[in-house]
Amino acid sequence: MATSTSHSTGENFSNTAADASSSASKITVNRQRFNSWALLFLFSTLSLTAHETDDSNANAGANKLVTAVTSISMIFSLLASLGHLGIAGLSALFVGTLIEGLLALITLALWAGCLPVVMDPRKGLAQMYVGKQSDEVIDYQPIISNANLYFCSWGAAVCVLSVFALYVRERLGGGSGGGHTGMGYTNLWYLLGLASVVVVIEGMRFKNQVCSIDGGAETATCGRNTYGLVTGIIGLVLSVVISLFSTFGKDSALVTTVSSFLCAILYTICAGLLTFDKGPATYVGNQYLAAWSGFFLSFSIFGSVVKEFMGAAGGGSGGGGGGGNDVADEEENEMDTI
Repeated sequence: MATSTSHSTGENFSNTAADASSSASKITVNRQRFNSWALLFLFSTLSLTAHETDDSNANAGANKLVTAVTSISMIFSLLASLGHLGIAGLSALFVGTLIEGLLALITLALWAGCLPVVMDPRKGLAQMYVGKQSDEVIDYQPIISNANLYFCSWGAAVCVLSVFALYVRERLGGGSGGGHTGMGYTNLWYLLGLASVVVVIEGMRFKNQVCSIDGGAETATCGRNTYGLVTGIIGLVLSVVISLFSTFGKDSALVTTVSSFLCAILYTICAGLLTFDKGPATYVGNQYLAAWSGFFLSFSIFGSVVKEFMGAAGGGSGGGGGGGNDVADEEENEMDTI
Protein backbone atom coordinates (compact mmCIF):
# COMPACT_ATOMS: atom_id res chain seq x y z
CA MET A 1 0.00 0.00 0.00
CA ALA A 2 2.83 2.31 0.92
CA THR A 3 4.62 1.46 -2.31
CA SER A 4 1.52 2.34 -4.32
CA THR A 5 1.21 5.63 -2.49
CA SER A 6 4.86 6.47 -3.15
CA HIS A 7 4.48 5.76 -6.87
CA SER A 8 1.35 7.95 -6.98
CA THR A 9 3.24 10.73 -5.22
CA GLY A 10 6.12 10.41 -7.68
CA GLU A 11 3.77 10.59 -10.67
CA ASN A 12 2.02 13.65 -9.27
CA PHE A 13 5.36 15.33 -8.66
CA SER A 14 6.47 14.51 -12.22
CA ASN A 15 3.22 15.88 -13.68
CA THR A 16 3.50 19.01 -11.56
CA ALA A 17 7.09 19.58 -12.72
CA ALA A 18 6.07 19.08 -16.36
CA ASP A 19 3.15 21.51 -15.98
CA ALA A 20 5.43 24.07 -14.34
CA SER A 21 7.98 23.72 -17.15
CA SER A 22 5.27 24.08 -19.80
CA SER A 23 3.82 27.11 -18.02
CA ALA A 24 7.24 28.77 -17.75
CA SER A 25 7.92 28.11 -21.44
CA LYS A 26 4.55 29.60 -22.39
CA ILE A 27 5.22 32.71 -20.31
CA THR A 28 8.58 33.13 -22.09
CA VAL A 29 6.97 32.83 -25.53
CA ASN A 30 4.25 35.32 -24.57
CA ARG A 31 6.89 37.77 -23.32
CA GLN A 32 8.82 37.44 -26.59
CA ARG A 33 5.63 38.02 -28.55
CA PHE A 34 4.80 41.09 -26.47
CA ASN A 35 8.26 42.50 -27.15
CA SER A 36 7.79 41.95 -30.88
CA TRP A 37 4.34 43.60 -30.84
CA ALA A 38 5.72 46.59 -28.92
CA LEU A 39 8.65 46.97 -31.32
CA LEU A 40 6.26 46.66 -34.25
CA PHE A 41 4.28 49.61 -32.86
CA LEU A 42 7.49 51.62 -32.51
CA PHE A 43 8.76 50.82 -36.01
CA SER A 44 5.33 51.44 -37.57
CA THR A 45 5.15 54.86 -35.92
CA LEU A 46 8.65 55.77 -37.08
CA SER A 47 7.94 54.50 -40.61
CA LEU A 48 4.80 56.61 -40.84
CA THR A 49 6.65 59.67 -39.53
CA ALA A 50 9.59 59.17 -41.90
CA HIS A 51 7.27 58.76 -44.87
CA GLU A 52 5.02 61.73 -44.11
CA THR A 53 7.95 64.09 -43.50
CA ASP A 54 9.70 63.20 -46.78
CA ASP A 55 9.09 66.01 -49.28
CA SER A 56 10.44 64.03 -52.25
CA ASN A 57 7.47 61.61 -52.44
CA ALA A 58 5.65 62.11 -55.73
CA ASN A 59 3.83 58.80 -56.30
CA ALA A 60 0.31 59.40 -54.96
CA GLY A 61 -0.80 55.74 -55.07
CA ALA A 62 2.31 54.48 -53.29
CA ASN A 63 2.06 57.25 -50.71
CA LYS A 64 -1.51 56.30 -49.81
CA LEU A 65 -0.58 52.61 -49.54
CA VAL A 66 2.34 53.25 -47.19
CA THR A 67 0.29 55.62 -45.05
CA ALA A 68 -2.58 53.14 -44.78
CA VAL A 69 -0.40 50.11 -43.97
CA THR A 70 1.73 51.87 -41.37
CA SER A 71 -1.38 53.34 -39.71
CA ILE A 72 -3.18 49.98 -39.55
CA SER A 73 0.00 48.34 -38.29
CA MET A 74 0.24 50.96 -35.53
CA ILE A 75 -3.34 50.32 -34.41
CA PHE A 76 -3.08 46.52 -34.49
CA SER A 77 0.25 46.44 -32.67
CA LEU A 78 -0.99 48.89 -30.02
CA LEU A 79 -4.07 46.75 -29.35
CA ALA A 80 -1.91 43.63 -29.20
CA SER A 81 0.52 45.24 -26.77
CA LEU A 82 -2.33 46.34 -24.52
CA GLY A 83 -3.76 42.82 -24.69
CA HIS A 84 -0.48 41.29 -23.56
CA LEU A 85 -0.29 43.80 -20.71
CA GLY A 86 -3.74 42.72 -19.55
CA ILE A 87 -5.18 46.24 -19.88
CA ALA A 88 -8.96 46.58 -20.22
CA GLY A 89 -9.40 42.84 -19.77
CA LEU A 90 -7.99 42.06 -23.21
CA SER A 91 -5.51 39.41 -22.07
CA ALA A 92 -7.88 36.42 -21.84
CA LEU A 93 -9.66 37.49 -25.01
CA PHE A 94 -6.53 38.06 -27.06
CA VAL A 95 -3.27 36.40 -25.93
CA GLY A 96 -2.72 33.06 -27.65
CA THR A 97 -6.20 33.02 -29.20
CA LEU A 98 -7.28 32.93 -32.83
CA ILE A 99 -7.86 36.68 -32.64
CA GLU A 100 -4.15 37.31 -32.07
CA GLY A 101 -3.23 34.90 -34.85
CA LEU A 102 -5.63 36.58 -37.27
CA LEU A 103 -4.32 40.01 -36.34
CA ALA A 104 -0.73 38.85 -36.85
CA LEU A 105 -1.58 37.23 -40.19
CA ILE A 106 -3.36 40.35 -41.50
CA THR A 107 -0.50 42.60 -40.41
CA LEU A 108 2.04 40.26 -41.99
CA ALA A 109 0.08 40.25 -45.26
CA LEU A 110 -0.13 44.05 -45.24
CA TRP A 111 3.61 44.46 -44.80
CA ALA A 112 4.30 41.74 -47.38
CA GLY A 113 2.35 43.83 -49.90
CA CYS A 114 3.68 47.20 -48.78
CA LEU A 115 7.38 46.46 -48.35
CA PRO A 116 8.12 45.80 -52.06
CA VAL A 117 6.47 49.13 -52.89
CA VAL A 118 8.51 50.97 -50.26
CA MET A 119 11.72 49.38 -51.53
CA ASP A 120 11.06 49.86 -55.27
CA PRO A 121 13.79 52.24 -56.52
CA ARG A 122 11.54 53.45 -59.35
CA LYS A 123 9.06 54.90 -56.83
CA GLY A 124 11.82 56.64 -54.86
CA LEU A 125 10.35 56.08 -51.40
CA ALA A 126 13.16 54.34 -49.52
CA GLN A 127 15.53 53.58 -52.42
CA MET A 128 16.43 55.21 -55.72
CA TYR A 129 18.54 54.40 -58.76
CA VAL A 130 21.89 56.10 -59.35
CA GLY A 131 24.24 55.52 -62.26
CA LYS A 132 27.98 55.57 -62.88
CA GLN A 133 28.81 56.55 -66.44
CA SER A 134 31.39 54.15 -67.89
CA ASP A 135 31.90 54.31 -71.68
CA GLU A 136 28.47 53.38 -73.07
CA VAL A 137 27.23 51.70 -69.88
CA ILE A 138 25.47 53.72 -67.19
CA ASP A 139 25.66 50.97 -64.53
CA TYR A 140 22.48 51.68 -62.58
CA GLN A 141 22.31 50.52 -58.97
CA PRO A 142 19.75 51.11 -56.19
CA ILE A 143 20.85 52.99 -53.06
CA ILE A 144 19.05 54.05 -49.87
CA SER A 145 17.39 57.45 -50.26
CA ASN A 146 15.30 57.62 -47.06
CA ALA A 147 17.24 55.82 -44.32
CA ASN A 148 14.58 56.22 -41.61
CA LEU A 149 11.83 54.78 -43.77
CA TYR A 150 14.13 52.06 -45.07
CA PHE A 151 15.36 50.67 -41.74
CA CYS A 152 12.11 51.19 -39.82
CA SER A 153 10.10 49.41 -42.54
CA TRP A 154 12.47 46.46 -42.36
CA GLY A 155 12.29 46.55 -38.57
CA ALA A 156 8.49 46.40 -38.72
CA ALA A 157 8.58 43.52 -41.20
CA VAL A 158 10.98 41.48 -39.05
CA CYS A 159 8.88 42.13 -35.92
CA VAL A 160 5.60 41.02 -37.48
CA LEU A 161 7.31 37.94 -38.91
CA SER A 162 8.63 37.16 -35.42
CA VAL A 163 5.16 37.60 -33.91
CA PHE A 164 3.57 35.25 -36.42
CA ALA A 165 6.34 32.63 -36.07
CA LEU A 166 6.08 32.66 -32.27
CA TYR A 167 2.30 32.38 -32.42
CA VAL A 168 2.40 29.44 -34.83
CA ARG A 169 5.03 27.71 -32.70
CA GLU A 170 2.88 28.06 -29.58
CA ARG A 171 -0.27 26.82 -31.33
CA LEU A 172 1.60 23.79 -32.62
CA GLY A 173 3.04 23.04 -29.20
CA GLY A 174 6.61 23.91 -30.24
CA GLY A 175 7.04 26.41 -27.45
CA SER A 176 6.49 23.87 -24.70
CA GLY A 177 9.98 22.48 -24.91
CA GLY A 178 9.47 19.51 -27.16
CA GLY A 179 13.19 18.91 -27.04
CA HIS A 180 13.76 18.53 -30.76
CA THR A 181 16.97 19.67 -32.31
CA GLY A 182 16.18 22.87 -34.16
CA MET A 183 14.10 25.02 -31.83
CA GLY A 184 17.21 26.92 -30.74
CA TYR A 185 17.79 28.32 -34.22
CA THR A 186 14.40 28.14 -35.95
CA ASN A 187 14.22 31.94 -35.90
CA LEU A 188 17.54 32.07 -37.75
CA TRP A 189 16.04 29.92 -40.51
CA TYR A 190 13.08 32.31 -40.71
CA LEU A 191 15.46 35.25 -41.03
CA LEU A 192 17.51 33.42 -43.66
CA GLY A 193 14.28 32.80 -45.55
CA LEU A 194 13.51 36.53 -45.37
CA ALA A 195 17.00 37.42 -46.61
CA SER A 196 16.59 34.93 -49.47
CA VAL A 197 13.25 36.46 -50.42
CA VAL A 198 14.92 39.87 -50.64
CA VAL A 199 17.77 38.48 -52.75
CA VAL A 200 15.24 36.92 -55.13
CA ILE A 201 13.03 40.02 -55.39
CA GLU A 202 15.94 42.39 -55.86
CA GLY A 203 17.55 40.04 -58.39
CA MET A 204 14.34 39.88 -60.43
CA ARG A 205 13.92 43.64 -60.15
CA PHE A 206 17.48 44.33 -61.31
CA LYS A 207 17.06 41.85 -64.16
CA ASN A 208 13.82 43.42 -65.37
CA GLN A 209 14.56 47.09 -64.69
CA VAL A 210 18.28 47.37 -65.44
CA CYS A 211 19.56 44.41 -67.44
CA SER A 212 16.65 44.64 -69.86
CA ILE A 213 17.53 48.16 -71.06
CA ASP A 214 20.41 49.13 -73.37
CA GLY A 215 23.39 50.33 -71.40
CA GLY A 216 21.78 49.62 -68.07
CA ALA A 217 24.58 47.35 -66.83
CA GLU A 218 27.51 45.33 -68.09
CA THR A 219 27.07 41.70 -69.13
CA ALA A 220 29.26 40.51 -66.24
CA THR A 221 27.11 42.45 -63.78
CA CYS A 222 23.91 40.84 -65.06
CA GLY A 223 25.58 37.41 -64.92
CA ARG A 224 26.49 37.94 -61.28
CA ASN A 225 22.92 39.04 -60.61
CA THR A 226 21.68 35.76 -62.09
CA TYR A 227 23.87 33.76 -59.70
CA GLY A 228 22.48 35.78 -56.79
CA LEU A 229 18.95 35.03 -58.00
CA VAL A 230 19.64 31.28 -58.10
CA THR A 231 21.25 31.38 -54.65
CA GLY A 232 18.25 33.22 -53.24
CA ILE A 233 15.83 30.64 -54.63
CA ILE A 234 17.82 27.72 -53.19
CA GLY A 235 18.21 29.47 -49.83
CA LEU A 236 14.49 30.26 -49.72
CA VAL A 237 13.42 26.68 -50.43
CA LEU A 238 15.82 25.20 -47.88
CA SER A 239 15.00 27.71 -45.15
CA VAL A 240 11.23 27.28 -45.55
CA VAL A 241 11.42 23.47 -45.52
CA ILE A 242 13.84 23.27 -42.57
CA SER A 243 12.00 25.89 -40.50
CA LEU A 244 8.66 24.13 -41.02
CA PHE A 245 10.11 20.76 -40.04
CA SER A 246 11.74 22.40 -37.02
CA THR A 247 8.48 24.05 -35.98
CA PHE A 248 6.67 20.71 -36.16
CA GLY A 249 9.51 18.99 -34.26
CA LYS A 250 10.46 16.77 -37.22
CA ASP A 251 13.87 18.26 -37.98
CA SER A 252 16.97 16.15 -38.54
CA ALA A 253 20.43 17.15 -37.32
CA LEU A 254 22.10 15.65 -40.42
CA VAL A 255 19.74 17.34 -42.91
CA THR A 256 19.99 20.65 -41.07
CA THR A 257 23.79 20.47 -40.98
CA VAL A 258 24.09 19.70 -44.69
CA SER A 259 21.53 22.37 -45.63
CA SER A 260 23.17 25.07 -43.54
CA PHE A 261 26.62 24.16 -44.92
CA LEU A 262 25.26 24.36 -48.49
CA CYS A 263 23.70 27.77 -47.77
CA ALA A 264 26.96 28.98 -46.22
CA ILE A 265 28.94 28.04 -49.34
CA LEU A 266 26.36 29.50 -51.75
CA TYR A 267 26.04 32.78 -49.83
CA THR A 268 29.79 33.16 -49.48
CA ILE A 269 30.10 33.15 -53.27
CA CYS A 270 26.92 35.21 -53.60
CA ALA A 271 28.10 38.00 -51.30
CA GLY A 272 31.42 38.12 -53.11
CA LEU A 273 29.95 38.27 -56.61
CA LEU A 274 27.17 40.74 -55.80
CA THR A 275 29.03 43.27 -53.65
CA PHE A 276 32.56 43.36 -55.11
CA ASP A 277 34.04 44.66 -58.36
CA LYS A 278 31.35 44.49 -61.08
CA GLY A 279 28.57 43.19 -58.86
CA PRO A 280 25.06 44.69 -59.01
CA ALA A 281 25.11 45.60 -55.30
CA THR A 282 28.33 47.49 -54.66
CA TYR A 283 26.24 50.34 -53.22
CA VAL A 284 24.42 49.86 -49.90
CA GLY A 285 20.85 48.80 -50.55
CA ASN A 286 18.49 45.84 -50.26
CA GLN A 287 20.55 43.47 -52.39
CA TYR A 288 23.78 44.37 -50.62
CA LEU A 289 22.37 43.93 -47.10
CA ALA A 290 20.42 40.78 -48.00
CA ALA A 291 23.46 39.09 -49.52
CA TRP A 292 25.60 39.73 -46.45
CA SER A 293 22.72 38.84 -44.12
CA GLY A 294 22.42 35.50 -45.89
CA PHE A 295 26.16 34.99 -45.49
CA PHE A 296 26.22 35.67 -41.74
CA LEU A 297 22.94 33.88 -40.99
CA SER A 298 23.89 30.70 -42.86
CA PHE A 299 27.23 30.49 -41.03
CA SER A 300 25.51 31.23 -37.73
CA ILE A 301 23.04 28.39 -38.32
CA PHE A 302 25.79 26.02 -39.40
CA GLY A 303 27.89 26.84 -36.34
CA SER A 304 24.89 26.47 -34.01
CA VAL A 305 23.77 23.12 -35.37
CA VAL A 306 27.31 21.69 -35.32
CA LYS A 307 27.78 22.90 -31.74
CA GLU A 308 24.42 21.44 -30.71
CA PHE A 309 25.08 18.19 -32.55
CA MET A 310 28.48 17.80 -30.86
CA GLY A 311 26.98 18.72 -27.50
CA ALA A 312 24.25 16.11 -27.93
CA ALA A 313 26.85 13.49 -28.82
CA GLY A 314 28.94 14.40 -25.77
CA GLY A 315 25.87 14.33 -23.55
CA GLY A 316 24.91 10.91 -24.91
CA SER A 317 28.31 9.43 -24.09
CA GLY A 318 28.20 10.70 -20.53
CA GLY A 319 24.48 10.38 -20.03
CA GLY A 320 24.56 6.83 -18.66
CA GLY A 321 26.13 7.78 -15.35
CA GLY A 322 23.76 10.75 -14.91
CA GLY A 323 20.77 8.56 -15.67
CA GLY A 324 21.89 6.01 -13.10
CA ASN A 325 22.25 8.71 -10.47
CA ASP A 326 18.75 10.00 -11.23
CA VAL A 327 17.29 6.51 -10.85
CA ALA A 328 19.17 5.99 -7.57
CA ASP A 329 17.95 9.33 -6.22
CA GLU A 330 14.38 8.50 -7.20
CA GLU A 331 14.55 5.10 -5.46
CA GLU A 332 16.02 6.74 -2.36
CA ASN A 333 13.20 9.28 -2.30
CA GLU A 334 10.65 6.50 -2.59
CA MET A 335 12.26 4.63 0.32
CA ASP A 336 12.12 7.80 2.40
CA THR A 337 8.43 8.15 1.59
CA ILE A 338 7.78 4.53 2.65
